[in-house]
Amino acid sequence: MIIQITGVTSGVSPYDVYICDPTNAGCFLVSGNTNIPPIVTINSDLFFPNEQIVYVKLVDIFGCVLSQEVVCGGKIFQDDFGFSFMDDIYFVFQ
Repeated sequence: MIIQITGVTSGVSPYDVYICDPTNAGCFLVSGNTNIPPIVTINSDLFFPNEQIVYVKLVDIFGCVLSQEVVCGGKIFQDDFGFSFMDDIYFVFQ
């Protein structure tokens, strides 16, 4: 899945950008010393193929950590509404 970071509402630039596994413990550095914007684009399949959930972690210049869970995959529809079935598979309407 392609993940785009278009802006940050807290912390102080520059950031180190990481993508982490579903436990938010195993992480890869995607981009260091990065100002946002411009847009940062991450292909999660290059780091964690077939994972339904990954985390994007930003560490600012003072060491403050901003972390966001990202749900990948699922079926895509047309009204941009997301939900999880009982088997925890996430679906997004568009």
